[in-house]
Amino acid sequence: MTRPDPTTGRPPGSEAAPDYEAGAFGHHRTGEQGRLRALEDLWDPLTEHCLGQAGVPTTARCLEVGAGAGSVARMLARACPSGDVTATDIDTRFFEELTAEERITVLRHDVTRDGFPAGSFEVIHARMVLCHLADPAQVLAAMAQWLTPGGLLLVEDLDLGPADATPHPVMRQGLHVAEQTLGASQGSDLRLGRRLQTLVTDGGFVMGGMRVQPVLIGDGGPADEFWRLSFAQLRDFQARNSPALAAELDAALSLIDRPDFTDLGMNAISVWARKPVAGLTG
Repeated sequence: MTRPDPTTGRPPGSEAAPDYEAGAFGHHRTGEQGRLRALEDLWDPLTEHCLGQAGVPTTARCLEVGAGAGSVARMLARACPSGDVTATDIDTRFFEELTAEERITVLRHDVTRDGFPAGSFEVIHARMVLCHLADPAQVLAAMAQWLTPGGLLLVEDLDLGPADATPHPVMRQGLHVAEQTLGASQGSDLRLGRRLQTLVTDGGFVMGGMRVQPVLIGDGGPADEFWRLSFAQLRDFQARNSPALAAELDAALSLIDRPDFTDLGMNAISVWARKPVAGLTG
């Protein structure tokens, strides 16, 4: 089902985040749904593993922030057969079909502007969300309010740091252009993953665990399709603004299917933690 925001009362469809939507990965861009599905293929196994490690109550009320194409909302619904899931995004077009699910609520919601009542959820998950926000610490503070005491937070983001050390200059430049393009067009920080643990602990959460997964490009795995679609979409975006940068993205794209190419493109980083329970120590 679809409902208004429970705190602001805004109807679905009001107030999207203009910076993100104007950027290279805005929901209206051709190919964005396919790119998000490729991200799911790449990252869902890690997310499912981390949810299992963290422990999700079968009765939990769950919030999926930035639901993308909807796979993690479905994952949470399976993990909580006696609970429910609220799946949010600034644009819900790619997972509107979840409105047909009995225990999933679809909500258009801007995490930087809209809220929820305190203690609304036992589990909050956000993947590739914090890296696109101007003030991720502020949003983590809001999430802490939305969680019940002892509630679980799982946040996941990437670190593009391995791009600096690649032995392939064309790929290094392509990844750096991708980083610059997303930083300029929508304020993204593609190295936020390396700060994720610090952001969570500075936010007052009690660490539960962390997993870092290197992501290869060119080995025939799911990252190949993710980067094919990402580079192509970034190239199309830059074709209007900077043909020279578009050409560098195209050159990186052409490497992916070469039989002599494999590279470490990024690290996928997952951190889970819990909101402290008053009076509990250690």
